[in-house]
Amino acid sequence: METENILTANYAPFVTPEKYAELTGQTVAAVNGQIKNGKLPLLRRERKERGRNYINMHALAVFAEEQAERYQDWKHAI
Repeated sequence: METENILTANYAPFVTPEKYAELTGQTVAAVNGQIKNGKLPLLRRERKERGRNYINMHALAVFAEEQAERYQDWKHAI
């Protein structure tokens, strides 16, 4: 199965911090802390009255693929 199929089957390309917390098993406070510290890729809405951050799940998947290719040592442990 292609990566894009996996991504679209499991979640939208952008999710709310609450949904990301649910998907990762973290608390919303922990996710908001990661957002505040710049640890998550975001789509930021500029309008103040509706300014809402959305986490870019596609960017996270691309980062995970890059990390998997770069760090192969874990395969030797299996």
